[in-house]
Amino acid sequence: MLDALIGNDASVAPLKRLLIERTEGNPLFLEESVRALVETADLVGEPGAYRLAQAAGTIQVPPTVQTILASRIDRLSAEHKRLLQAASVVGKDVALPLLETIADIPGDAFREGLAQLQAAEFIYETQLFPEIEYTFKHALTHEVAYGSLLAERRRALHATIADAIEQLYGPQLTEHVEILAHHAVRGLWRTRRCVTCARRRPRQRRVPPIARRSSSSRLRWKT
Repeated sequence: MLDALIGNDASVAPLKRLLIERTEGNPLFLEESVRALVETADLVGEPGAYRLAQAAGTIQVPPTVQTILASRIDRLSAEHKRLLQAASVVGKDVALPLLETIADIPGDAFREGLAQLQAAEFIYETQLFPEIEYTFKHALTHEVAYGSLLAERRRALHATIADAIEQLYGPQLTEHVEILAHHAVRGLWRTRRCVTCARRRPRQRRVPPIARRSSSSRLRWKT
């Protein structure tokens, strides 16, 4: 697998030994380690024909694949990182219309961001009909991206997604009720909407008990 990922240049031989030792041969760990080394320019060249840009002894391989993924996500531009995080809240499988609705990124920048995330192999396109859909390449990538968000930001995005599902799929909402419930619960969506409704509802004038008793007495007197 390493030969296919890195190649057979003499300079990478000590790196291969280091990667096998550190990753214990885990395919995902190996793949993400190589990708991270390419992004940091420790490896230069083309896939399957890389060479080391510095001595292997100076290269640091993170201890876990989660650490590597988190570092790769942090190296994204702020806009692309925000887009990936928004996608992670939608789910492992990401409907394009839903992501576009909640991403709050202009059209051209949105499409460019998607292209960059695909090029970095965080996500890939899986479906064209009835709507375009993307999925995270690995479940662990999805988990790390989702975990990189603060809890309050996650709740806000879940609530926004629940609103978007209502708007996008209104006539077919029964087909999306499970995913709507998923986001509603995590976004405290129903509670928020109930509070909003309560604020908008006109208050009924409260009648003091003494007034109610007086009114009742007058009615009995007339009879």
